[in-house]
Amino acid sequence: MIKGEKVRFDIYNILYCVHKFNKKLNHQSIQKIINKHKIEDVSLLNNVILNSMRFHLHSSKIINKYIKKKIKEKEKILLISAITQIVFLDFKDYAVINCSVEIAKKLKIYHGFINALLKNISRDKKKLKNININFEDLPLWFKNETDSLSTYKKNFFLKNFNKEPSLHLVFKNKGHLENFEEKLIRTSQVSGFLISKKNIESIKSFSKGYWWVQDFSSSFPLQNINLKNNKVKILDACAAPGGKSFQVLSNNQNLVLNDRSKSRIKILKSNLNRLSFNPKILNMDFIKFKENKKYDLIIIDAPCSSVGTIRKNPEIFFKTNGPNLEELCDLQTRMIIKASSILKLNGLLLYMVCSFLKKETEDQIESFLTNHTNFELCKFNLFDQNIKYAKLVKNNFFLTLPNTILNYNIDGYFAAFLKKIK
Repeated sequence: MIKGEKVRFDIYNILYCVHKFNKKLNHQSIQKIINKHKIEDVSLLNNVILNSMRFHLHSSKIINKYIKKKIKEKEKILLISAITQIVFLDFKDYAVINCSVEIAKKLKIYHGFINALLKNISRDKKKLKNININFEDLPLWFKNETDSLSTYKKNFFLKNFNKEPSLHLVFKNKGHLENFEEKLIRTSQVSGFLISKKNIESIKSFSKGYWWVQDFSSSFPLQNINLKNNKVKILDACAAPGGKSFQVLSNNQNLVLNDRSKSRIKILKSNLNRLSFNPKILNMDFIKFKENKKYDLIIIDAPCSSVGTIRKNPEIFFKTNGPNLEELCDLQTRMIIKASSILKLNGLLLYMVCSFLKKETEDQIESFLTNHTNFELCKFNLFDQNIKYAKLVKNNFFLTLPNTILNYNIDGYFAAFLKKIK
């Protein structure tokens, strides 16, 4: 077996598994493959897998420039991985081609075809690096759900969706941020983008539990609400992996965390342990919550298409099937209604999704308010430090496509505050 062949074969296997069987990258079967590799190989594996998915539309277009016939699924996955390495990651051509040929033999793919095609692509890689895709190249389900986007927003999405995400950290308090040993671009008094890309566990203060990784968009809504009153009863209905809960716990200990998933609860507990938080945790279906306990603030970061996180979850476009939006939207509706029944008078409901699709965002709020006249949409107040991000708030909604602030990448996101007025 030639050097690099084993890890590249597993890269192919993971990509095939995601595409063919609609698996998430954190699926147990995929993590099992990743965990058997050495640390240095895991870095290569993750780099190629993520970028193969980010650039698979570009790679598919390159394939179509060189061959007119329809190729088999296995051939296409192998070529997408190889083209990504040669054209977009600037790996050594001969190493990628040799490994791809050997993998083709194992897959009983005509290896002469793979060899010839990749050599042609290698010769043209400088000009191929600039290949562009248009909105029509995106998955059909996504195009159908974004038909109302303006041409400007469609082009804006195309420009941003396949870039690598930036690392955004949120700190327990201002002091921990000011004493942080790495360089940051601050986004608030308690948050900032990590300038140098690195393994976060190698940063000394990670083990001390002074901060956590949380996308700017996810952290922003709770940075614009006063959480200092520890008499307020708060519920995080879908808490894992915990970012929003950690924001609340850093200011107010009167919080109950809930998540339906046992596996996600394990991750949540591990994060809470590192951060030295010890709140009450429930492992329940939020829809089945009893209505005898009432809360002043309920946070619902609802299950959704997650399309706003396309940069860190590029498998969303790479999978054969898109998300079941009808099922997701129905669940979102039921969660908002359940929250409304256990919210105190004058209490706040914070509805959030890592999506910008109208069906999961504005439509959900408008439909709820139409059918629940005892609620109103609150003004999305911006604390002084956040005025500079005002462009992200419109019509009292926090709503953004995958975007950039301070030259760093942030997720697409939606948030709205609803108040129970009677």
